[in-house]
Amino acid sequence: MKNLDVLEYKISVVDYPHEFFKVKADKKLKPGKSAEIKLKPIKEFPAEGFKKVLTIDLQGKENTRVTVPVIYAVGAPPASAPKK
Repeated sequence: MKNLDVLEYKISVVDYPHEFFKVKADKKLKPGKSAEIKLKPIKEFPAEGFKKVLTIDLQGKENTRVTVPVIYAVGAPPASAPKK
């Protein structure tokens, strides 16, 4: 995501599908810069698919909460957990 504001924001991942992913996110979003939030699969996805959400809280002068859909569609090839 990109910060088009002149203020810096602190990034917090509030909720995500724990049963399917590990999440790694940048801690800050500086003015004019971009930040990343990465989802890493931890197990195979169910054959029937799923619809979940990732919720991010941006804390600054004013707080903003963003919810992003995380969807695995039926018919897509199954994702495998990474090898350890």
